[in-house]
Amino acid sequence: MKIALLPNLTREKSVSVTFDICQWLDKYGAEYACLDEVSNKFADVANMQHYEFDKLINWCDVIISIGGDGSVLSAAKKTVDYKKPILCINAGRLAFMAGLESNELELLKNLIDGNYRIDKRMLLDVAIIRDGKTILMDSCINDVVLARGSTLKITDINVDCDGKRSSSYRADGVIVATPTGSSAYSLSAGGPIINPSMEAIVVTPICPQTLFSRSTVFSADNKITLSLDESSSNKDLFLSLDGGETIGIGLGDKIEIAKSEKVSEFIRIKNEAFFEILNSKLLGK
Repeated sequence: MKIALLPNLTREKSVSVTFDICQWLDKYGAEYACLDEVSNKFADVANMQHYEFDKLINWCDVIISIGGDGSVLSAAKKTVDYKKPILCINAGRLAFMAGLESNELELLKNLIDGNYRIDKRMLLDVAIIRDGKTILMDSCINDVVLARGSTLKITDINVDCDGKRSSSYRADGVIVATPTGSSAYSLSAGGPIINPSMEAIVVTPICPQTLFSRSTVFSADNKITLSLDESSSNKDLFLSLDGGETIGIGLGDKIEIAKSEKVSEFIRIKNEAFFEILNSKLLGK
């Protein structure tokens, strides 16, 4: 088996965890490689190969991301078109999407032996329409967040479903999440937890100015459109996909969100149900 290692070097533990992974992969007879740009960090690893990005991902059978949820989300977005499954090994904090913890590396034998399953996760395609033109098209795995920036005024955001008004929120913003993202920012804002094996789109207001504003769960086949209401006192918002860089959104802009044809494949080695993982991470059980 050929394995691409993608450590997140901003994580303090990622280098040491990667060294440990290499030792286990040597023991199990796997080939492994990293990116040229980080190879100096692993110069002491005798069997470490290194390639530029396209060659690395084409070369490998599977990808191992070393870090937290942000690391695996970034890796998944960059590699989704290559259709290579990803295993996340936790070198961060909670890491809901981790297939293994850093103290479970002996279980990499199951990866080498093919004793694992694949979890397929839906993505969302996102387009920003301004003056009738598409100025941005991208995909996300967790969520789309439209929220106020430095201006501390509340904002009014309209949510349309398949071209018809679904709701209007007076709030700090709105989160549109996949089932995978339902246990991230959406959960913190009071949204429901949805098993990531399902396909759905969850819209959750952020700090709504009403007692009765709640999340709405839409079919994955629905098309969701977000826009700033003309009556809003705050007309400067920001859009972010999967917690990445923001883009300014103003009056007249439309954000169109729909299920993507792409899917990400995550490797699951341990025989844990989703809610077991959730309880373990959130409740320490």
